[in-house]
Amino acid sequence: MAASGLQAQLEVHLETPKAAYLQYSQIPFTICLKNIGGEEIALASAAESPWLELLVQSRDGMLIRPEKKFSPPDKKLKIGESAVLPVDLAAYFLVRELGGYQARASVRLPSGQTLLTEPLDFLVGRGEVIWTQTRGEGMERRVYSLLKFYEDPNVGLYLRVEVPEKNIVYPSRRLGPYLPLTKPAVEFDAQNHLHLLYQTAAGVHRMTVVSEDGQMLREETRQEGAEKPRIRKEPSGEVVIEGGNVILPNSLRERLSTLQARIGAVVPPGEKN
Repeated sequence: MAASGLQAQLEVHLETPKAAYLQYSQIPFTICLKNIGGEEIALASAAESPWLELLVQSRDGMLIRPEKKFSPPDKKLKIGESAVLPVDLAAYFLVRELGGYQARASVRLPSGQTLLTEPLDFLVGRGEVIWTQTRGEGMERRVYSLLKFYEDPNVGLYLRVEVPEKNIVYPSRRLGPYLPLTKPAVEFDAQNHLHLLYQTAAGVHRMTVVSEDGQMLREETRQEGAEKPRIRKEPSGEVVIEGGNVILPNSLRERLSTLQARIGAVVPPGEKN
């Protein structure tokens, strides 16, 4: 999805990768700039007046006030040069109510003129909770939930962590694509880290480890072999994954192939540089 604005010397393009986002999740937008004029453009903020502002409103026209100040870095664009600025709208605006919204970018040019992009629509929707569990007591009680969210044409798996007594809801973290043929397997280790094993595609499973506040600690992808990957908790509290074949990232495959060639080892077919 995209919306743009155009003036004699600067083109501004506002983009977002999806039409809908899960409630409490990140809402990534990108502001794309291009100097189409005949001289260099210096975009700089002055005092309390930033050169770039973001405007968000609900579908009924109500303007959403920012909860946090957005301070864009100064930019210089040579003739024909482009630049992109990624931003998470959810970090600056409380767009948590379900429904439709519009976002626009406003750019103040060195001449003092303002360039406003066309509005870009997006939705905030509610996912389906497929697992939830409470851990801890009192003020530190945490509620962990896994949600699936339809992202046309796929399904995404999200983790949400809440601390009800402190009125804290951590941003819902997208774990990745999810094939909802089986429910995710879940275990907590001795450090209270959450271990998840879920299917991302036919014959492919992902293991994800997250901290108490939902921060990603480790990931691993496994292809089904003679046995499907499975999760198991040891009496010591350690959580292990058994079965399947670990799929290495391409960059790691390349490094391993180079090392094997140097020591004279046989490089498996399909992994030669």
